[in-house]
Parts: sequence; C-alpha cells; structure tokens
Amino acid sequence: MTTPSSPLLSHVPGASATNEDKTYPVAWHYGNPLGEQNAVEDGATGLVDRFDRVALWVHGEEAKTWLNDLISQKINAIQPGQATFGLILDVQGHVEYQFGVAALEDGILLDVAAEQAEGLETYLSRMIFWAKVEVERLDLVQMAVLKKAGAQESAEDDRAGLGATPDGAFPDAHSWRTRKLGEIAVTDVWLPADAQIGSWDHATAELGYAPTGLMAYTAWRIAARQPVIGEDTDEKTIPHEVPWYLGENNHGATQLAQESEGPTAHAVHLNKGCYRGQETVSRVQNLGKPPRTLVLLHLDGSRNALPEVGTDLTAGGRRIGRVGSSVHDAILGPIALALVRRNVVEKLATDPATVPALQAGEVDAAIDPADVKVDDAEKPGRAAIKNLRNG
Repeated sequence: MTTPSSPLLSHVPGASATNEDKTYPVAWHYGNPLGEQNAVEDGATGLVDRFDRVALWVHGEEAKTWLNDLISQKINAIQPGQATFGLILDVQGHVEYQFGVAALEDGILLDVAAEQAEGLETYLSRMIFWAKVEVERLDLVQMAVLKKAGAQESAEDDRAGLGATPDGAFPDAHSWRTRKLGEIAVTDVWLPADAQIGSWDHATAELGYAPTGLMAYTAWRIAARQPVIGEDTDEKTIPHEVPWYLGENNHGATQLAQESEGPTAHAVHLNKGCYRGQETVSRVQNLGKPPRTLVLLHLDGSRNALPEVGTDLTAGGRRIGRVGSSVHDAILGPIALALVRRNVVEKLATDPATVPALQAGEVDAAIDPADVKVDDAEKPGRAAIKNLRNG
C-alpha cells in the first residue's frame, strides 16, 4: 500500500521528497540537508514532518492486559504518562512489527510506520476474539520536535500525555510523547490532520523552529543504531540481533513476571508472561548468542555513492552480512546500519588482522569501534547447568 504524500511538501518552500532515485512521503530536506542537521547540533530546535507515521488506538476495559499478551513489552501495569516501545514476533521469534507505545488516560496509542500500519492493524483486530478491546486508526498526523539533549533531557524517562505539549508550542495537539535519539531529545506530537499546516506555520514562523528533513533525522537514527523494519532488518531478524531492542543492561536470566512491574525503556521486557516468539528470546538470553548483530558502518566517501538497502557486506569477497539504510551524516560522513555475522565482529575484536577489508557493495566500509566487541559473559542457563554438574 502506497503512503500518501504529506500536504507540507507543496506548502513549505524548498521541500524536496527525493533522495537520488527514491521518493518519500515527507520532505527528505528543505534545500540544505547537511545544514539542517548542523543547525540542531548547534542548538536550534528542529521540526520534522512525520506524516509517514500512523496512530493506532487500542482501548477498552481489557486493553492493557490483552495487548500485553501479544507484544514483547510488559504493559499490563503501565501507567498513564509512561511511554516505551514494543515488538510483535512470529512463532519462530522473528521480528514482524516495531512500534512506539504511549499510555494515555483511556487507552494505548501505538506509533507505527505507515507501511506497517495496515498489517499491524489487521493482525491486532484478528486477535481480539472475545476480549473487551477495540483497535482503530486515528485521523492524526505527527510532527517531531528535535533538540540537542542536555543533562536533564538525557536523564528523563520517556513520557506521554494528552493535549497541549508541555512547552505549549502545540496547543492543538491530541497527544505527545518524549524519547531519545542518541543525544537528540525528541517530542513526537500527534495533531488533528486539519491542524497540520497551521501548526507547522506557527512553530516555524512564530516560534523559530527550523524545518528539518528526514535526511537529518535518518542520520541521527542510524548513529543511534535504531532500525527500520524491512530496511535494517530482514525476515530472519530476532530481537537479540538488535542491541537497541534490549538495551545495555540486558544481562541475567529471564524471570517470571511481577504483576506490578512496569515497562522498560526498550522494546523487549525479559521478565514477563508468554507471548508469541518468547521462546526464542528466552533461549538466546539464557543459553546462546545471536547469529548476527546490528552495527554502525562508516563508509568511504570518496565514491560519493551509498549502497542500496540489502546490499551484501563482504570481507575479502565473502558475504558476512547485509547493509540496511544509509545516509550522509553532517558530522560522521557517510554511514549505514548493517546486520553482520557475530563471529566476524568478535574476530575483529580479538584478531583483526585475520579479517579482510570490508566492502558494502563496491564501497569500502568499516565497523564503528564501539560495536567491535566480544560478549564473553557466561549465559545464566549454562552457568546453572554447570553448577548442577559440579554439585
């Protein structure tokens, strides 16, 4: 299903939806793509058109407990004002859907990419059966407010709310949520569709917000290792292959759920009841390691070309992974995300001379040093087995 184009494309001067051969439903930039990113890095407040997002409203007497049984996040005890992320997995534990989760007063708002919205809405609707819950698509559009995060924003948990945003910049807002994109603090604002143009004009002309294209947003997203389903993942991706899905503090055995425990800041909660695909999450967490891992690639800029999504990542001509989304970053240069065989990454960490030079298609590439590491922590399940044998 084709995502319709944002009305702002024909309203905002300089808006361009084209990046090489690809056309987006929102502006890729507004005439100065690298400058737009630099402006926010230097302290400006950026405003991104996220017409490519869809709001699904899950509400009803059993909404929280019903949705909790379907997704990777624990939300049966989520409180109004909390926000997080979630996944839906298939029976083998492969990632099918990824979305934001915001708990509002009377239900749960799911923030999903437009190209995934119809599939997710259909799946959820088919799973209702006799539950006292409804799933509906709201006639809302999203804008994202971006600021370079200071100490306070970096320390805050994700939050959500109904009505006008905390800073009062969007009085017509239906709801909002805050989150972090690396060092960028993001407020996603949902607005009635008929308030989109007026709200944009108010924020940019009267408040001085800087129009910021999807290109700059993509640069921050890639640098934060946050994937887009179908670009940075494939049909075999499991949650443990994407470090951002679990967060840094993901060690230890999975545990039985505590009824009052709320959500984590990431997409997978390791201590909750059964859901489809949970067996894979528990098995990898307790006993094994994922076959691949998502890393940041630095690309050779001298060719002035970016690899297409799905391009093979090779080492000495041998395929070791696939390249996802890529972009020219104003600070880092050309970068991309890639799913790479974990054993190759670990060999780069322990014996780099044995790994031939990497190429993303015909572009020379290197994995970011922060991602070149070995997970040598003993898995809790294997430690338990060892204790039993030694006992």
